[in-house]
Amino acid sequence: MYWTKASFFCLLGFSVLSAKNAAAQDNSPYSRFGLGELSRSENAVNLGMGGVSQAFYSAQSVNFLNPASYSSLQLTTFDVALNGGVRRLTSNETNSRAGFGTLSYLQLGVPLSKKWGLAFGLRPVSRVSYNIAEAEEKTFFDTLTVPVVHQYEGSGGLYQVFAGTGVGIGNFSIGVNVGYVFGNVYNSTKELYPLSSTILPSRHSRRNDYGSFFYNVGIQHTFHLSKDLELTLGATGSLEQKLKARRESMRETLYYDAASDEYDTQDTVFYEKGARGEIRYPQQFGGGIMLNKVDKFMIGVDYTTAKWDNFRNYGETDSTRNSWKLSVGGQFVPNATALTGYWNKVTYRLGGHLGKDFVSINGEDMNTRGFTIGLGLPVRRMPFSYQFSQINAAFEVGTRGDVNIAKETYYRLTIGFTLSDRWFIKTKYD
Repeated sequence: MYWTKASFFCLLGFSVLSAKNAAAQDNSPYSRFGLGELSRSENAVNLGMGGVSQAFYSAQSVNFLNPASYSSLQLTTFDVALNGGVRRLTSNETNSRAGFGTLSYLQLGVPLSKKWGLAFGLRPVSRVSYNIAEAEEKTFFDTLTVPVVHQYEGSGGLYQVFAGTGVGIGNFSIGVNVGYVFGNVYNSTKELYPLSSTILPSRHSRRNDYGSFFYNVGIQHTFHLSKDLELTLGATGSLEQKLKARRESMRETLYYDAASDEYDTQDTVFYEKGARGEIRYPQQFGGGIMLNKVDKFMIGVDYTTAKWDNFRNYGETDSTRNSWKLSVGGQFVPNATALTGYWNKVTYRLGGHLGKDFVSINGEDMNTRGFTIGLGLPVRRMPFSYQFSQINAAFEVGTRGDVNIAKETYYRLTIGFTLSDRWFIKTKYD
């Protein structure tokens, strides 16, 4: 199903009801398309560098985006992050603002040997959240003209549990993530006639429940240019995957209950439960390069692309098209080995990205761009402890689309906490 500018403006909403809902909750019309608003796969460290992660690896950081990096883990690392912020939607027709917040990831990385690592965890894949209304007049029987309110609602999202491993052979490493995608998405459209007692309101709703396995693979190769300077190449990818789903559909006539000030079901016109189907999830590929001066600085470039032209939902197309993103960023540590001066050991990050979103309205591209800054704040280590903890913060300002259709401007703050420790150490006595 392809959407025109006019139908997308319906989603944006022109009524007072629309503006009221937008101010109260996360409300993004873009989450109507595909599987919803796609979550970022990068951790808080990489987000601070504009999302650069294809060629990134660390001894105490879990880089889910490229599982080949797990081979570099040297400490058992627990990593959790949350994100939240504000988004503003602006068009020639409307202006609204909404807040959002969610879990970014929960993951654990474990080194199994010198060049073999394991990681597993939980992370969101997508989020659907919109509640928009449009008012217009509609004519029945060529004579009766009444106002009608179209109300569009969507909620839910997908998550994935995963396990991955990475193995290093010399300067080359390869890794794979496998896991299970699950969740549900609910969409409904209501036609309400607030000033008419003769025309019954209606609702068409649909709930998709997802459950399927997924995978992605990655490789990295490091060239040692000098004693403490190295260049790493990285790449990741996955072929087109088919996600299994069940669909529940319902069409109802409604009535207005003045006592509860809500619309309730009067009659069910159509109901279908458990219709099996599949979602054709697009193939994705990415590559990157990173220059690393050990304990001093990193700078890298990534390019990723996904074939959303091939996306299908129960065999139906959507307003999606092939997407791409170019990311550039890096980090700098003034003096990682300093004995005094806390801010000498803080990691400072900077980056940016631009590209084309997977959503397409009336065949027009939704261009994206963003700018990020970040900090890595070391936490003081307890005496006689092997623990190394760090708080990573990333702040991003970004946009997509334009005011002729809908320009989304967002401000997102991601806070991550990383706790690294040495496990399975044998006690020694002198």
